[in-house]
Amino acid sequence: MAAQQYASKPRTTATRASHMMQLLKNGRAPSTRGFTLIELIAVIAIMGMIFAIGIPGLSRSQLRGLKVEAESIAASLEFARQRAIMTGIPHRVLIDLEEGGYRIEWLVTEDRAFSALEDRDGNPSALQEPVGGIEDDSAGAGAQLVNFHPPAKEERDYYPIANRQLGSFTWLDDSRYFVGLNSSSGWIEGGDVEISFDIDGTTEYSQIEISDSDDNHLTLEIEPILDRIRRRSGGARS
Repeated sequence: MAAQQYASKPRTTATRASHMMQLLKNGRAPSTRGFTLIELIAVIAIMGMIFAIGIPGLSRSQLRGLKVEAESIAASLEFARQRAIMTGIPHRVLIDLEEGGYRIEWLVTEDRAFSALEDRDGNPSALQEPVGGIEDDSAGAGAQLVNFHPPAKEERDYYPIANRQLGSFTWLDDSRYFVGLNSSSGWIEGGDVEISFDIDGTTEYSQIEISDSDDNHLTLEIEPILDRIRRRSGGARS
């Protein structure tokens, strides 16, 4: 029995040595554990799936935000058109292409513009002039001078409407911007531009293009006569 055990030891040692040599030939050390090729492929595949699912979802989220901005601009344009018809006063949407802001204005005198603002705030108007002429103290108490000249025609200009939200500038999100305005005057990319509505709601055909940091583009098409603002994907000149 002892002789058999003694004879088996060389065979066991040789077997272990052969196993170690086989491991070294295969590029694996017997005392360390690394990543196999299959494991690396699995990790790369998982990362690819994460990017394939996550990035398009983020892009869709950005596009939804751009559509919300387009709807807000379209709502302001449609409100300005309707208000011009209801009040019989020309309106416009003033757009700051460089800073990314817009607001609604109407063509009135300065007195009317400020009176409307005061009425909005619940204050009595302090801009009314005395009626019945101009008093002249030198002609005696209670005497008045009658002005036979026709009243001077007050100049009208565009002023913000008396609405806290629509009469103030609405600014685009930092990741979105105005690309430009396309109208009969040509393509404009900077400065202030306007979309004007006459008292019957008519305007000239124009296109407003907006974009975001992901290079998504949306265009608003303002119809000259129809009470409609068309929204479509892509650039104004595409």
